[in-house]
Amino acid sequence: MNFQRTVRWIITCLTVLSLFLPLPGLAQNVVFKIGTLAPEGSPWVKAFREINKELDQKTNKQVSLRIFPGGILGDEQDMLRKIKVGEIQGALLTGGGLGLIFKDIRILGIPFLFQNYQEVDAVLGRMDSFFQKGLFDNGFKSMGWAEQGFIYLLSKEPIRNVTDLKKGKVWIWEDTPIGRAVFKELGVNAIPLPVTDVLMALQTGMVDTVYSAPFAAIAVQWFTKVSYMTDVPLAYSVGAVVLRKSDFEKIPPAQRPAVEAAFSRQLAPLKDQLRKENEKSIQVLQTKGIKLITPSDRDVKELQALCFKGIATLGEDQFSRKTLEEVRNILKALRKEN
Repeated sequence: MNFQRTVRWIITCLTVLSLFLPLPGLAQNVVFKIGTLAPEGSPWVKAFREINKELDQKTNKQVSLRIFPGGILGDEQDMLRKIKVGEIQGALLTGGGLGLIFKDIRILGIPFLFQNYQEVDAVLGRMDSFFQKGLFDNGFKSMGWAEQGFIYLLSKEPIRNVTDLKKGKVWIWEDTPIGRAVFKELGVNAIPLPVTDVLMALQTGMVDTVYSAPFAAIAVQWFTKVSYMTDVPLAYSVGAVVLRKSDFEKIPPAQRPAVEAAFSRQLAPLKDQLRKENEKSIQVLQTKGIKLITPSDRDVKELQALCFKGIATLGEDQFSRKTLEEVRNILKALRKEN
């Protein structure tokens, strides 16, 4: 009797357990929760919505996205922590967040490194696989670049030179080693805040000077609290969509090409779209009463020199000097050709 009862108990347990196990050959739904600072309605979030529609069609709804826009999950450091513990599976990150994963991506945000988008495209074209491998080796799968573009100073008082900048209450994004080094060299006592707190800080007067791509400044409403924009592109702001590698690998292998193609199809056109939007946004800012300030060549050169001096103080723990030299050699060759 005892033997029969034991056999029945084992059979019952196996039957109950089978209810919770996937049937052989039956694909499981994979949902990627993705955070972003980009607000609802922005081109970046619209691209995510289109990607999700395409995934519904291509994977029969077995792979889908759930988007958390507008920084509702916190700043990029917060999003990376949530990815690490499995609360979300990916994020659209700017260069600051990407640099926390792979330090050499910080190089792309060095002030005055690039003179135009042709140079940006040349460097990314040559070094795309290097940056993607760096992210992959650190546990992340890159799904495509998603830049903001060149960033500018926006302020409540006109900023024409370093002296004017020193007078301001300047915001700095938290945990940006390049920004800290540059502002220190400039003699600016910057105020560190997460991006999600900047609008309130502008409203209360805690800060009076920020930096952003023109289109982004409109999207997050910072432009409503400033009066001037210094018409000098300070630095290039890169971005990319990343998924944790282990979560990407949950996609059935047969469906991975379709998923990657959907991301590529929607993210690739964003580059040209946002560059045009940034050009238009400068005009829009002017119609909204923002005055453009054009510094003299002498003031710009002083700003550049101090920025480069600040970058020179950073060590290998922030980015590889070898990689920086490689980027500079690409740019040197391109400028020689032109």
